Amino acid sequence: MFKIQSVVDFDGLFKIHNNLIILYANNQLTLRDFNLKVLHELTLQNTPSSFGVHNEKLLIGYSNGLLEIYSIKPLHLVKKISPVDYKNILRGTDEGHLGNAVTFTHFVSNSTFISADESSRVFCMSLKGLGWLEGLDKQRLFGRYPLPPSNPLQLPAFHSKLLDVAVCQPYTAILTPTKLIVVSLKPSPTTIYRVINEKPSDHTTGTLAWNNNTLVFNWSNTVYKVNLDDQITHSSRVYDRKIMSSHWIDSNLILLRSPTTFDLVEPASLEILESQPYDTSHLPNTPSSFQVLRKKCFFLTENHLSVAFLLNYKDRLGSLAKDGKYIEALQLAVAYFKGEGGHRLTTHLPDSTMERQPLVQPFLSSLLKSSTTYLEKTITAQSKEALRYLAKHMIEAAYLIDNLDWLFNEIFDIYQNNKLEYPFLVELEPLVRNGKLPVIPPNMSQLLLRLYDPKDHPGRYEELVLNLDATQLDLNGVIKSTKIHKLWKAFIYVHLTALGDFLTPTLELINSIRNDQQEGDKVTLFDYLGYTLSGLLYPSQKTLESIDEDYSEEGLSFRGKTSIYQLLFNGKLHSDDINTSDNYSYPYVRFLLALDSRLFFAVLNRGFEEGYFNDEGTSRPLSRQTIVNLLLEMIYTQDLPIGTITQIEVFVSTNLSKYPQFLMLPSSTILQLIMGLSEMQDDSEGNQDISGASQNERELAVESLLSTFTPNSLNKILDQLIEVFERAKFYKILKSSYRTKKEWRNLIRITLEDIYDEGLFENLNQTFKWSRDDVELFDVFETFVDTLIRLDADELVMLVDKHSNDSDEVHTNIVQWCQEKRHIVEYLAAALRIRNGELSDPLKDIYITALATYKKEEVYGAIKAYDFNHELVDRLCVEGNIIDARLYHLNAEGLHKEAFDYLRHSTSESADEDTLKRAFKVGMKIAIDYAHNGSEEANNMWFIVLSSSMTAVRKYNWSNDILDEILNAVVLHTDLNKMTFSTLFRKLVDHFMVEPKGEDKPYDQLRSVLMCFMDSIRSRQEIFSVARRIMDRDAASIINEYSEKRRSGWSASEKYRNELDELRKYNEESRKLSEIAEELEQQGVDYREIFEIPPVKQRVVKVYQ
Repeated sequence: MFKIQSVVDFDGLFKIHNNLIILYANNQLTLRDFNLKVLHELTLQNTPSSFGVHNEKLLIGYSNGLLEIYSIKPLHLVKKISPVDYKNILRGTDEGHLGNAVTFTHFVSNSTFISADESSRVFCMSLKGLGWLEGLDKQRLFGRYPLPPSNPLQLPAFHSKLLDVAVCQPYTAILTPTKLIVVSLKPSPTTIYRVINEKPSDHTTGTLAWNNNTLVFNWSNTVYKVNLDDQITHSSRVYDRKIMSSHWIDSNLILLRSPTTFDLVEPASLEILESQPYDTSHLPNTPSSFQVLRKKCFFLTENHLSVAFLLNYKDRLGSLAKDGKYIEALQLAVAYFKGEGGHRLTTHLPDSTMERQPLVQPFLSSLLKSSTTYLEKTITAQSKEALRYLAKHMIEAAYLIDNLDWLFNEIFDIYQNNKLEYPFLVELEPLVRNGKLPVIPPNMSQLLLRLYDPKDHPGRYEELVLNLDATQLDLNGVIKSTKIHKLWKAFIYVHLTALGDFLTPTLELINSIRNDQQEGDKVTLFDYLGYTLSGLLYPSQKTLESIDEDYSEEGLSFRGKTSIYQLLFNGKLHSDDINTSDNYSYPYVRFLLALDSRLFFAVLNRGFEEGYFNDEGTSRPLSRQTIVNLLLEMIYTQDLPIGTITQIEVFVSTNLSKYPQFLMLPSSTILQLIMGLSEMQDDSEGNQDISGASQNERELAVESLLSTFTPNSLNKILDQLIEVFERAKFYKILKSSYRTKKEWRNLIRITLEDIYDEGLFENLNQTFKWSRDDVELFDVFETFVDTLIRLDADELVMLVDKHSNDSDEVHTNIVQWCQEKRHIVEYLAAALRIRNGELSDPLKDIYITALATYKKEEVYGAIKAYDFNHELVDRLCVEGNIIDARLYHLNAEGLHKEAFDYLRHSTSESADEDTLKRAFKVGMKIAIDYAHNGSEEANNMWFIVLSSSMTAVRKYNWSNDILDEILNAVVLHTDLNKMTFSTLFRKLVDHFMVEPKGEDKPYDQLRSVLMCFMDSIRSRQEIFSVARRIMDRDAASIINEYSEKRRSGWSASEKYRNELDELRKYNEESRKLSEIAEELEQQGVDYREIFEIPPVKQRVVKVYQ
């Protein structure tokens, strides 16, 4: 990344500017050019502490606060600026440095410069007049002067440590541990940007760096970037290392210097692109000790001024090669070639592979040869690990630039001549095994195979064989090894590519399966057969024609297919088959059918799809017709399992329609196939279908067979076989037949039998349209209604409404046909919902009766939504003890008193918890409605609901959840003008305290009621107290305003008085509740423990939250 070298022996102060190097040491100032030629020398009387350069001018700041301006050509003093007198500062007649060292000087323009001193004061000074000696304008940008000794308050002088100052016309950035200030000098010094450090400390460090209008700065390990273009933006990033300084290399790179590394950073993301270790901790940590100019970094080391050059890819590779580090250079060149080394901003290499690789390839080629020379000279001295390391990178380089001749003829020869082939072969083997090196020398192929024992590493051995040229191998040895260890892929590959032998792998696999019955061998066999019959090489899937590039009948692909077909459909065992016990004809077809008939026919289908059979010449021993005839012969002459027979029938049937120009069968045979496919084959117990093919497969096969007939013949066959298809449940065929014959009832029936068809209701709709809404068709639905309702009750209702002449009659029939009574509820609910309650009264009676029987909890919702027979509803509610529905029903009839008496009575009787809770919620809703309407009946309703719920909570040991819900409703919906909490609470206390002495008193529930009421009152008190204080604050002006408007005839002051009356009412309500609690205490109730009222708190009921 960087190359560091010494520039000149030196230990002192320096400044780099354009082509000028300024050095100061031992009172001697020296100006040199970049060739280190001395341009000027000057002896200084004072000790300089900073330099600034602009064009031909040199600005020197001294440790005593003195500033001097020199002209460089020739070098002579043109202006001296002495430190200011503190007295003049106190008088306000002068500005400038006191006797402090000037730590920063920088020309802004030819006549303006910025300077800063060690007391953290920053000044902008401008030379005025026609010449340099005319006058000086000074402005303090930052810092304060020390306070005079006569300061009566003895306040300490303000002091902020100055970390760095940086200038970029027209901006000056000033950095301290606590803040960053950016000052614009035009038209007059003005602060335009400020950032505060949220985590300052005594150890905070920082530096500044400008690039045009972009500023980079850091506080310790956090780097910030500020863009001062039209819209000021900033970003930051925290690093895991201390940042000693930050610098711009160019507009695309930032250099961060940490104690141990140089880090190159991308400005946009502030992400580190590259790092180079370098111990910089001993370097002076001042802004001037490390300077960057034109991608060169100048800094002081021990007695040296050193420079670090940023290297591009050429420089880096050349530098490593020059230093004799050939392998490191080769490794780096490989990384550049692959786009993995460095970043385009640091290496100057393009991102595009097409553009990058041609740039790197010459270097890679040259370094490969240099590395080869290095290897030849040092190979005997290298360890095995080092030789593997060298081989790895040289192999990769040769592979990338496609210089394999050099790899095998030069590099490998060096290893081989020194009898050190193993390290090279170990590194070469992954490339070969992964198929990246398809061609290698024959001797190397043999050596590679010796790396692995097929017994210990069968997988790697097989992969190697598959990726080597089989013709270059020891065929006997490889075939023997792969057969012994059952490496069938390699075994097949060698036989096919080296020997052109397709029979031996087939026979070996068949015999292996006969002996071991391994599932993996079965899959391999069928895959191999399928690949071969499809003209592909197993297992690579390359075309067989690509092996020998022979597309004739003498080619490998044609010979392979012919060999396989001849073997499989041979009537006897092959002469090379070691098995002699199979005396059946067509032993191999029988074997494959028994092994897996589905896989066998999948393979055969792939073969039929190939063009091999399209030209039925003399060179083809078999044809599609021959194979089909042979399979049909096996059905009728050999004892095959039912499942196998069905698979043969499916295969023949589907191919008969697929290849009509090649396959022909007599009608009698086709009918036999249809009958065979239509028969349901069950096991001995009559339960399981053992036909070997799914119903859908068999039906598709029958459809294929039927497609071979002419329309007239087809109609006759359908008439003859319709009952057969009914038994076989071939719904698609049956639907088509009945649709053609316009037998709508049968079509509806078959459609309903195919009940799980996704388009069921759509098909039914279409059938009714075709039949012109024949009402008699709905009779067919009788045995299917339960399933239809279960599938979609809404669709069934819409179907009836759309296509029946008397929908109520059909709905009634469907209800009567329901076997499951819950379906009556579901169906009629859908009918009411879809028809918006417009249903006949008998159907409504049926619905509400079923609902009261099977779903009592839904009766309330039903009678609320729809209108039913009132007497029937009341009777059903009484008989079924449906309290919530009867409560609602009585109230809807205007019998609200009877309704709530019924609620109170039901609470005393036995009832299940869910029923009572639903009733209380209904009573609560009714009370809310009455309260909103301003009815005084709401008071009694609230009392009954509250007292009944309190009784139920105590009687049935419920939690207080239902009571809390009711109390919240009371508080939320009660108008205190109509009913007061104290009155309601008094009624509850009187009601429960007069109960017999033996009865338990609901003290817990009463306490809950009291606490809720008191909280509500207090909440309202707080709200109106705040309102009162607000009104009292402006009382005078409000009263005056009210008075004036009242004199005009508008009684505006009534509003104020009404609000105060509301507040008094709440106070009075609170007092009454407290009195009731005290009365209870006098009656013997432990008031302090049970009804103790806590102090006012911030709890508010839901309505006020």
